Amino acid sequence: MIHWRVVILAGLTVLLIAAGLAALILPDDYEGAIFLQIDPEHALRYMDVLGLGLLLLGSFLAWRTGLMWQGRMYGDDS
Repeated sequence: MIHWRVVILAGLTVLLIAAGLAALILPDDYEGAIFLQIDPEHALRYMDVLGLGLLLLGSFLAWRTGLMWQGRMYGDDS
C-alpha cells in the first residue's frame, strides 16, 4: 500500500535539496548583493543564504518524512 503523503514529501525533499545546492554553486556574478563581508576575499551573498535555507528546510523535511515513514511501517501513525 502506497502512502502518498510520504511519497510527496520525499519528492519535495529531493527538490528542495537540489535547489539549495544549485543556489550554492552559482558563480559570483549571479549570486546577488553581498549579505555579509567576511574579509576582503570572502563574502556571503544572498543566494548563499537562500541556498543554505533551502538545504536546511530540505534536511528537516527529510528527517520528518523519515519519522512519518517509520510510523507508518511500524503502526505508530505519527
